[in-house]
Amino acid sequence: MNRRSQRADSPCRSCGGQLVRINPYECQCTSCGRKYYISADRHHKVSVRLSMGKIILLCIMGAILTGALAVAGYQYYTGRLVASASRFSVVFRDFLMEAYEKPVADISEEDLERMKYLKIQRDGDYVFTYSFEDVYDYADQEQYEKTLHTIRTEGRKEDFSPTNIQYFTGLTRLELYTEAWQNYELPEKNVLRYLICTDGLSRYGTPRFFTQVNPDTLEEVLILKAGNLEDFSFMEDLRGIRGFLLEEASLKNADMFRGFDRLEQLVLYHVSMEEEDAFEIVEELLSLPSLKRFAISGKSAWYLTEDQWGQLEEKYGDRVVMIRE
Repeated sequence: MNRRSQRADSPCRSCGGQLVRINPYECQCTSCGRKYYISADRHHKVSVRLSMGKIILLCIMGAILTGALAVAGYQYYTGRLVASASRFSVVFRDFLMEAYEKPVADISEEDLERMKYLKIQRDGDYVFTYSFEDVYDYADQEQYEKTLHTIRTEGRKEDFSPTNIQYFTGLTRLELYTEAWQNYELPEKNVLRYLICTDGLSRYGTPRFFTQVNPDTLEEVLILKAGNLEDFSFMEDLRGIRGFLLEEASLKNADMFRGFDRLEQLVLYHVSMEEEDAFEIVEELLSLPSLKRFAISGKSAWYLTEDQWGQLEEKYGDRVVMIRE
């Protein structure tokens, strides 16, 4: 048998027929005619021989598949990016990308839950002060302050959305110094223990703000510059707190504090009252069952005569530390 008709050891993979070598690198099935390529190591390693046309076709198909996968991946990534971008305002997006050092699309709910302290101020720019450490884990305040970071973010008022607070579910301390706190929206589930709000209710405010507090964790609330605050119905949601500070509000009576049976510290800072009502209001506040410290400052504090203040000290002084300035 000559070289062109020499048999190959392997059978045809298609039909099992006999393969005949037709040149040093090719063999062909005598039954179905399928051609095979023999590897250069001469050990009869048989593989299918493809025509140049088929090779080109497979390359094109591979390129199309690769392109499709790339487009799908890009669409998935940009879809996540758009979703993140749509839920965060411009100011919050810039803050988050710098705080977490990665694109917004890559910031997960677990990342946001890691943030324990957040303070937001408006000083031309928006100023974010934050920490991933819980202040309540630190006995030394100076040591805790070393964990704080500050980021300034440029942005107009319309570039800032206070509802973005709802995504920070791990906060234990939140300080809002950007006016109209009731425009904010707290996380539906949160572990807040300390809350500072500035300014009162704007006409766009939502009463949902304090309805979202966690009564099992919230301990202290400070409402600053509350001069335009007239509706105190939200106080019903704060009856379990232990500390409360109210600044620059108008207090007509003590009704808003009824039910505050766990309140231990109460500070009224430049809170206005009618002079003839001041003694009755202060006495009712001092009678709160758990109160241990009461401080009052400003004009209203001196609506009480020395004799009236002496009466209150004699009645409540053994139980309550009383301060007026």
